[in-house]
Amino acid sequence: MNRWTQVDPLMVNQGEKVLHTLLERGFQAFFVGGCVRDELMGRPVHDMDIATSAKPEDVIAIFERTVPTGIEHGTVTVLMDAYAFEVTTFRKESQYEDHRRPTSVEFVDAVAEDLLRRDFTMNAIARDIHGALIDPYGGQGDIKRGLIRCVGAAEERFEEDALRMLRAVRFASVFGFRPAKSLWRALLRVKDKLTYIAMERVRAELEKVVLGPRPLRGLALLERSGLLRHVKAALPEAVAGDAEPARLTRQLLAAEPRRELLAALAELPAEPQALRWSLLLQALGTAGEDVIPLMKGWTFPNKAAEETAAIVRFDEAWARAEAEESDEAPLRRRWVVLQVTLGQAASAFWLRRQAAVLAAASLPEAQRITERERLALARRWHGEVRVHALSELAISGKDVLELAGKKGGPWLGELMKRLLISVAAGEIHNDKQALLNYVKAGLSEAWKQTD
Repeated sequence: MNRWTQVDPLMVNQGEKVLHTLLERGFQAFFVGGCVRDELMGRPVHDMDIATSAKPEDVIAIFERTVPTGIEHGTVTVLMDAYAFEVTTFRKESQYEDHRRPTSVEFVDAVAEDLLRRDFTMNAIARDIHGALIDPYGGQGDIKRGLIRCVGAAEERFEEDALRMLRAVRFASVFGFRPAKSLWRALLRVKDKLTYIAMERVRAELEKVVLGPRPLRGLALLERSGLLRHVKAALPEAVAGDAEPARLTRQLLAAEPRRELLAALAELPAEPQALRWSLLLQALGTAGEDVIPLMKGWTFPNKAAEETAAIVRFDEAWARAEAEESDEAPLRRRWVVLQVTLGQAASAFWLRRQAAVLAAASLPEAQRITERERLALARRWHGEVRVHALSELAISGKDVLELAGKKGGPWLGELMKRLLISVAAGEIHNDKQALLNYVKAGLSEAWKQTD
């Protein structure tokens, strides 16, 4: 018996209980899809899907804890202790609606027919309770060859669900595989069908490319295919005002700084995602002010868009500061202002990102040493900033109003911001009396000037 080696043993135990239960009731049952593929590739398996001849109502009747997650398509989630298993009835699908969804599902009795409806041969392998593989379409051989090949006619698979074209690029990028010639030719013929796919689904695939282990490979395939010309939202170049989006690789390789940014992409961790996205968008020539509208158009959550934009804006502002200031003291103060204005997280993320950019850059040794020293200085300044919000000050706006004996207004907000920067820069101690004295002196000077 072949044992699972890439799966949590407790998950295997509960999954095999599901198979045993179905088999004891006279049904066929197999592990299918990604879990079988990843086991064969030696990749960690995080979930185990099951295909069975049992109808959804049979599955619900057999197991105590179930959720009808996709019952119209034959899928019931079976809950076993802490694990959830998607159990789907063998099926074949009819015509697809808008190149996205099957208009109807027909249940069948044979696992081979069920596997025929799947996208790629590496995902069309079933494994029985004893570890024997059912592989009618040559998925094992394609895995060994590092080949992504469609089950059956590639153009038919893409006509059924146009998202499969992006999935092919994603698998090629993540696994380091190459698309079969038949797949690639079909993709080029029907890539315009991607316009039917919701941006949420497109974005999910693109995220897996950008955050995967070989993002440059995926981006190059996207450039070669022209797939992203056919999605519903704008590309970064369109945001910048281009009438027609430029091809990704041509844009990326147009200038040396962009090459250096892009070279660092795979050196950054996948989390937080804003690190890689900020780097990629800047390499594509996206300005900080354009990041949030662009990412919202691609259906990114607000938090992800805001974090990414903050890093890009920090980088832009810091580049200006370094160009304008030659002395350390004013440069340090510019850093403090940026860190307080854009946030401690943005400056910390920028430092992590910049370290990767520096490590990947092709620089003369003398320049590399200089850049390392500048980065070390910025790290020191980052650690010296002790306050980042007005709430952290030892006095409040109310205290200032009482001292001034006048009504609030825009002047109060401006004064509190200046006070925060001064404390953050270490120019004043964050002590109530010291702050009140500072405010009193400032108010006295202001009153003198108005006399």
